Formats: sequence, structure tokens, C-alpha cells
Amino acid sequence: MQTARLLYEGATAQVKPTVKVSGQHKDGTLMLHCQVYGFHPRRVDVKWMKNGVDDVPTYETTHVLPNPDGTYQIRVSADVMPGEDDRYSCYVDHSSLGAPLNIVWEPPSSWVTPVVVAVVVVALLVAAVVGFLLYR
Repeated sequence: MQTARLLYEGATAQVKPTVKVSGQHKDGTLMLHCQVYGFHPRRVDVKWMKNGVDDVPTYETTHVLPNPDGTYQIRVSADVMPGEDDRYSCYVDHSSLGAPLNIVWEPPSSWVTPVVVAVVVVALLVAAVVGFLLYR
């Protein structure tokens, strides 16, 4: 449907970008990824910001690539050494937006690991009790 709309409206169609930020720790550093996709027209400005300031060197940037539906995509990555109070955000400026987007990267919550461990322990205990009762 998006393709038909873009072909019908031609080059003047404005489609707002979708932005996804992610990060992964590797060898003591943090690799941040900002994926911007589904936008039209092609021209877009994407960069990483640290504490609201444009001083994060870009590690890797893909070219703006076309999608089959007539929209575009780009990925911008940065390799950083995060401090405790540092906040990183992906800045996206596109003609379809009223104002630039600033999407903050949030580190994963620390409660996830203990919850997963607790669920596994409970599951193993239940399996042991059921196995013991069935074996008797």
C-alpha cells in the first residue's frame, strides 16, 4: 500500500522515519546502533549525541539504501566508552518531521537477569518434584 501511495504521490510524498536504537557491550566498550527506516524523501541527517552534544565520532555509517516500498533506510553506529552519567541519543532530522527526533538509548534494566535466574530455578525445582512423585 505504501508503494502505491508513493508512486501515486510522486517525489513530493513525505513519510516519517521510524527509529530504533540498540546497544551491545563488547570488550569494555559499547557499540550503539541507530536504525532509521521507512522514510521519504531520501535526504536525512542521522548522528549520535552524548549528553545533548554532537561530539560522538561515527564508527560506521551505511549509505542511504532504498526499500522495496519506495522508502529509504540508514544505519549509523558509534563505539563509545560510557560513563555512569552519560546519556547517548540518536539525532534524526528529516523533512517529514516538524522538529528533529532525539531518541535516547536506555541500557537494559538490571532486574532482567535475576528474574530469569529465579524462573529457571523454580522450573527446575518443579520438574524435580514432579519427577520424584512420578518415579515413586
